Amino acid sequence: MLAFLGILLVIALLSYATYTYTSQEVPARGGVFIEGVAGNPQYINPILCQYNEVDRDLCALIFNGLLKLDEKGDWQPDLAESWEVGPDSDVFTFTLRSDIRWHDGLRITADDVLFTVQLMQDPDLPVLPDLANLWRSVIAAKEDERTVVFRLSQPYAPFPDYVTPRWFGVLPKHYWERYAPEDIPHAQLNTQPIGSGPFKLVEIDSQHARLEPVISQFDQPPYLDALEFRFFPDYPSILTAAEAGEVHGVSRILPEYQKQAEAIPDLQLFTSPMPGYTMALFNFGAANVPFLTEQAVRQALAYGLDRDKLLTEVIPGVGLEADSPILPGTWAHNPETPKYPYDPERAMKLLDDAGWVDTNNDGVREKDGQELAITILSDDAPHSIAISQTMAQDWARIGVRATPQPVSFTGLVTDFLVPRNFDVALVSVELIGDPDPYPLWHSSQTSPKGQNFGGWDNREADILMEQARLTSDRDERRQLYFEFQRIFADDLPAILLYYPLYTYGASTAVHDMEVGRLNEPADRFKTFARWYINTRKITRTERRTRLYQKQTP
Repeated sequence: MLAFLGILLVIALLSYATYTYTSQEVPARGGVFIEGVAGNPQYINPILCQYNEVDRDLCALIFNGLLKLDEKGDWQPDLAESWEVGPDSDVFTFTLRSDIRWHDGLRITADDVLFTVQLMQDPDLPVLPDLANLWRSVIAAKEDERTVVFRLSQPYAPFPDYVTPRWFGVLPKHYWERYAPEDIPHAQLNTQPIGSGPFKLVEIDSQHARLEPVISQFDQPPYLDALEFRFFPDYPSILTAAEAGEVHGVSRILPEYQKQAEAIPDLQLFTSPMPGYTMALFNFGAANVPFLTEQAVRQALAYGLDRDKLLTEVIPGVGLEADSPILPGTWAHNPETPKYPYDPERAMKLLDDAGWVDTNNDGVREKDGQELAITILSDDAPHSIAISQTMAQDWARIGVRATPQPVSFTGLVTDFLVPRNFDVALVSVELIGDPDPYPLWHSSQTSPKGQNFGGWDNREADILMEQARLTSDRDERRQLYFEFQRIFADDLPAILLYYPLYTYGASTAVHDMEVGRLNEPADRFKTFARWYINTRKITRTERRTRLYQKQTP
């Protein structure tokens, strides 16, 4: 009996060993990915969601635009299967796909698109002012159930940007037409949305929102059953929850919490460039610092700033060094744009040649009785304060007295940028989609309602930006923007500091995660179908069979 039991034990051990060494773990379906986000949703409605980051994330997952952006920022079909541009870049025709449906199963038609346009144009809705003004200049018409034509009041080649989900998520007319426009902000549908995107909202309360994937929207069925957002009051609270294993994902890791996140053992960090840049913006109209209109002074300040040290030692992980107002990796970026490497000797020579010298040996240069002294405005985020302090230290070495002045973000915009009341300001801008620099740098935008806060006025640059808006020919636009970047670098209305990085945290329990280039934070879920938590074992024979079945037509 003992011998018989011994033989059985040996057989069992050999069978286990054989299975263990000839089997392999593979993804298994099931599980819910839980992500912590800071804040609560207010309007899960694409025409109202622009003011709230949680709303923007949810809208991007639940709704579609006519077009969408790929990883290079190029336009790709979404609800529209194709589009045509008129010869004068003022007429755009979109043909809808024949297979698109709302989450309730009804077909999406041109009537839904026209209805959404009418809401974007309505003065009773709190649509972003610039966005509303653009749509109010558009005449939309329906040619048939699947064709919509937009006629613009003037040529505007970048118009397709404004039919992507970031700015134009299509709403279902059959749900929203029952509301008067002024009642829409108070409608219950704002938190019970019916969309057409890759996820549908199935549950929401003050603590969480559960979204389930719409299988037909994915090339392959996702392994995970659902995506859940847990709402937290702030980012430190999310990190605490991640450390306790209560969430799988941290929606965003701000620079000031990077070290805390890195210390969490089971948290993997993903970093991706975001479309935009942070710059030190010069005010050409500042009466107390007229020397900022001198090109030599601006160039000297650029050569006198050690951006490499700033980004590797002072604020590591915040961004990548920037040299052009048009993003690298996009079709309009000029890799030959002149650069300003750290060169304090060259900076001091430029100032000497311009007549700025330190005559009284107090460490600050003067000319015609005026000191070379400026104030650097920034918001009060820790990394912004560190940047302005480092800039002041670098510029002191070339004889410039710079005084950092942190203020609240709201104060920076309303009290200083909008009234043009600053010397040098740290400003961050988003550049989603088309590279058109007109809104930020054309001289017409120096008006109180424009975004050219520094008042840069360069006629040659203006002409290039104007011509680039008139043609949809990409090669022609590329050459115009290449020349614009050269002029920008030479005249230097701002010192470009860095292209920002987005850092995302996820538990090591979640496998096959990848975060590529993002156009907006919600793009972190583009590879969701490949993520998995559960696993199961299969033999190598089963594995080979499965691979063969996948490869066999």
